[in-house]
This record gives sequence, C-alpha cells and structure tokens, in this order.
Amino acid sequence: MFVKKTLVASFLALLGASAPGVASAGEVRIGSVFGLTGPTASTSAEGLAIANGYFDMINAKGGINGNTLKLVMRDDQYDPRKTPVLVDELVNKEGIVALVNGLGTANTAALMKTGILNQHKVPLVGVFSGSDIIRGPGSEQIFHTRASYTDEVMKIARLSTTLGLKRVAVLYQDDGFGASINQSIAKAAQDYQFEVIQKSGYKAGATDFSQQAKEIAGAKPQAIFLMGVPEAVFRFMKAYDAPKGASQIYALSFVPAKSLADFAGEQRVRGIGISQVVPNPGSTTLPLAKDFQTFLKSPYGKGVTSNPLNFEVYLNIRLVVDAIKMAGAKPTPEKVTQALASMNGYQLGGYPISFSESNRRGSHYLDIGVIGPNARLSY
Repeated sequence: MFVKKTLVASFLALLGASAPGVASAGEVRIGSVFGLTGPTASTSAEGLAIANGYFDMINAKGGINGNTLKLVMRDDQYDPRKTPVLVDELVNKEGIVALVNGLGTANTAALMKTGILNQHKVPLVGVFSGSDIIRGPGSEQIFHTRASYTDEVMKIARLSTTLGLKRVAVLYQDDGFGASINQSIAKAAQDYQFEVIQKSGYKAGATDFSQQAKEIAGAKPQAIFLMGVPEAVFRFMKAYDAPKGASQIYALSFVPAKSLADFAGEQRVRGIGISQVVPNPGSTTLPLAKDFQTFLKSPYGKGVTSNPLNFEVYLNIRLVVDAIKMAGAKPTPEKVTQALASMNGYQLGGYPISFSESNRRGSHYLDIGVIGPNARLSY
C-alpha cells in the first residue's frame, strides 16, 4: 500500500508541475483521464506507472518515427462531471492525438454526450467498462479492447448454473454502471433460469459495506455476484462474515486478486471466481504476455504488479503506440483513428484485435479465473 501511495503522490506532483500548451516539435502527446484519486485510486496508480514507463522505454530507443511520446494525464477523481471538462482540455489545449485507458461507465457516457471525440476525431483506445451504453450511437471514436459486461455476466451465469447454483444475490453500484449490470443480470436470469433473491446497492465512493454484507449473507444465496468497482468489492469482502463456502462468489474482470486478498484477507477470498477479458499475463506461449513480463523486469516496469488488470493497461498502450506508428511521422487524431480502423485481423504480439470502419469492438476474449493459495489467479 505504501508503494501505491508513493506512486500516487509522485504522479500528482508531476501533474501539478506540467505546463499546458501544444506539443513541442517532434513530440506526440497521448492523453489519459481517470480516477487517480477517489474510489478507483487503489488500482489506478500502477496503470499510470505502466504508461509512463512504456513511453519512457520507447523514447529511450529513439521514439516512434522520429518522435518522442508523452503522456498527458488528468485526474477526474472518478467523477463523471469532471471527465468531459478534462478531456476537452487535453484535446484543445494539449494537442493530444489519442486517449488511452478510459475508466468508468458514467464517466465515458458523460464524455460521449459532449460529442468532443467525434467532433475532433480523437480516438479513445480501451475503456475499463463493459457497458453497452458506451458501445452504441455516439461511441464511434471509442475502440474497445474488452468484452462487454453482458458477455462477462453471461459467462459467470453460465458457469454458476452449470454448478447448480440457482439462488443469486447481487452487489451493484447505484448509477449508470449498476443499471447496465442489472439489465445484463436480468437477461442472464431469464436465459439460464436462476432467481435473483437479493440486490444490494451502494453509492460510488462508499466505504461502509456492513449493511450490504448483512443483507446478502441473510438472504443465504447459493451464488453472489459482486458487480462493483474494485474498492467496493474489497470493502464488501472485508465486511462479509458468512461461513466460508456458504456461497460461491464471483466478481468482474477489473478486480485484482492480489489486492483483494491483501485488503480482505487471503482466507476470505480464496475460491472467488473473477471473469477475465485478457489472457493470463503469465502465459509462456503468448508473445504479448512474454513482452509484458520482460517490461515488468526492466527498470521501466519497476513496482508494477503482474495481474490481468495491468496486462490490459499494457495491451491498450501497446495498441495505441502501434496505431501512432502506422499514422506516420506527423500523426493527427484522424490519422490515428484511420490506423486503428484498419486493424482488421491485426496481431498485437500474437493477440488478435479486429476493428473496422463499422466495428469498434476489437476483442471478445473471456475466461474465469479462480483465486487460489497466495492469491494466485488460475485460468
């Protein structure tokens, strides 16, 4: 926890020191807006470290097409009211050619409503949200690299019902994110014939989950779907005190197993199933995963944990850098967008990505990992 707090403090200092303005000659700017502080802080700092470290590594090797890369980051504190304002600042004052690693359903939906990405042809590569709300009209500049929440919920529901678990309780966030999740669960319940016997909501940023834990434990479900952001899942599991094995518990893909175990206790979380939208980062057969491990062992990846969430961050960064390379020596937002749209059947270190002029869903990879001894995630 000390390392993460130190990373956050260091990056906030850098944010305060950076001066606004257009990119200097030979410098290509990539923007990122997410909650470095606030409810998502516990998982955000390492993502920022990956981006800065990877760009530093590329620059040390001579950059891309003779240009250096620079990350321009803004902290929206996971507040949807702030996200569009900060993105507007990056587009109109910082001269970014792309955005990478967006975070939050409500945040991204608020950004879509402004139309700024479509107006300026600025692509957003990778959003840590599977909501269908941000995959419809108005999302033409968003290039998704993860399966949807509906896909994740269906994967969890299919496994749960295969195991004969028909009584389900749900923890959800009381906002657009949670509304989307509940729609997906309702569809899954109909398709797979299970009953939702308890739904417990929480407000974004909540820290006390004793009531939700009590409600869900009291309902005695056979399965619990923890459909919240990582911090909420951490705090719920800390408060949940039903007998071990009373219910099979599942969580969404952005919950890191090691951080969950560190916060709530390894014994409490062992056996939890977490849906996965990227391959195992420890794979010895996937070149992209091997590249990620090499990066983590380098000075540029110092302090970063090997987990699926960070691997997804790395994947998105690699993808946007490849698109910038394809855009030529003088990349613009429109050229980067065209490069991304041309990636039909593209191989990113052996990992398939398929975009087109009419398709912005680049990957549908799905699996479920189970937390084992030492918080190791097996899948």
